[in-house]
Amino acid sequence: MNLYIYGLETDFSQAQKELLESKFAYVNFITEANYDLAMQDNEPKVLALDPDITGWSLPNEIIARIPNLKAICLQTTGYEWVDGDYCRECSIAVTNVPHYASVSVAEKCVFMALALAKRFPLYLREGGMSYAPEFIGDEMWDKPTDIIGFGEIGHALAKRLEGLVGNKEICYYSRNQNDPDFHYWPFEGMLEKSEFMFVTVSKNPESIALFDDLSKFNKNLKVIIVSNGFEEVAQRLVEKCEVGELGGVAFESDDPEILHREYKTNIFVTPHNAHCSKEALARMFEIWVDSMAAVADGKIINQVN
Repeated sequence: MNLYIYGLETDFSQAQKELLESKFAYVNFITEANYDLAMQDNEPKVLALDPDITGWSLPNEIIARIPNLKAICLQTTGYEWVDGDYCRECSIAVTNVPHYASVSVAEKCVFMALALAKRFPLYLREGGMSYAPEFIGDEMWDKPTDIIGFGEIGHALAKRLEGLVGNKEICYYSRNQNDPDFHYWPFEGMLEKSEFMFVTVSKNPESIALFDDLSKFNKNLKVIIVSNGFEEVAQRLVEKCEVGELGGVAFESDDPEILHREYKTNIFVTPHNAHCSKEALARMFEIWVDSMAAVADGKIINQVN
């Protein structure tokens, strides 16, 4: 079985490269989204995809032209950028890299919340101290705080917020209502009372629909978004914040126009780097390499289709 890694060889440790070379007859590192070599190879094969190389895309028409493809190992937790249903129909496994960045993302959430609480975006733009009312921040302690989505990231975030706001103030909204340490609360009930809301839920029609009616969001609410796919929601929240109908918005974007725009009020936009810590990236490569090696061993781990 052959392995085509669309990624940088220098990103892998020597031990990881030696492991893969021991599992596969042929290991090839490719640094552009060119699938010609894989298309010309009739041997059983695995594609391992870094989205920075492949452009967050692997069209079905490309997949159809690669013979004897057994698995596609994605370097990301999200897997919506490859058609898993189509791959399943073609007997191609798709794997992802789960849970590697829960701690890093949770810590980024806390940082963004503190930035909004202390009106940090206004100070950055002003470049100095001010006692004007719009610059006076809030303490987070004892403030109603809600988390939308209570998977690995949501739970890691709740644990880190306990010391900032107090356990009794932390509520969550999720399909799973059985967490014994924190309080489940209906989403509609959060909108009137919440002062900090963290969006960590996966994108789907149901989660996006939660934000259809922004008129119910109270004007003191500060919303922190780290979920992928909520760009349109974030922009609508920005509009609401800029007319004084929301307390603040923090989110990530890789769009230069959005990143460098001069916002009028308590709006904090950072690059999409919540997952990016030394520890998280090390875990990511470890899980990714394990997923590749498992296919060679006749096992599939972290399959998502």
